[in-house]
Amino acid sequence: MKDDTLLDLAKSNLSSAKLLYRFKDDDEIRLNTVGYLLQQAIELALKHHLETSGIEYPKTHDIDSLLALCNEDEFPEIVPWAESITTMESKTRYIKNYRLTLRKVDQIMQLADQLMVQIENMHAKDSEDSQES
Repeated sequence: MKDDTLLDLAKSNLSSAKLLYRFKDDDEIRLNTVGYLLQQAIELALKHHLETSGIEYPKTHDIDSLLALCNEDEFPEIVPWAESITTMESKTRYIKNYRLTLRKVDQIMQLADQLMVQIENMHAKDSEDSQES
């Protein structure tokens, strides 16, 4: 059994979202579940970034709060979507008639993909730099 990182959990949520997305049909509830998984993926990826950068973060689902702890220029593509991504955590699960749009889910999925790659690259570079020292 390996020790999973928060990034591993984020990637698992993203992978699950993509798998479920393939079977979305016209099922709005299923699309909401995809949205929830995407929010979790982004949240966990940001927490991984903060954790590996030595920054303590609060127990929150609020993407804005997590971004505020990052360097200002690290994730500018997420900033305009932060509030929308945050609402996907609770509204998709607790508000009966809340429905995500396919367009929004597509956009957030692209952001999640980019974020995973960006964070992996950032921390791979940090790892290389520390090994050279």
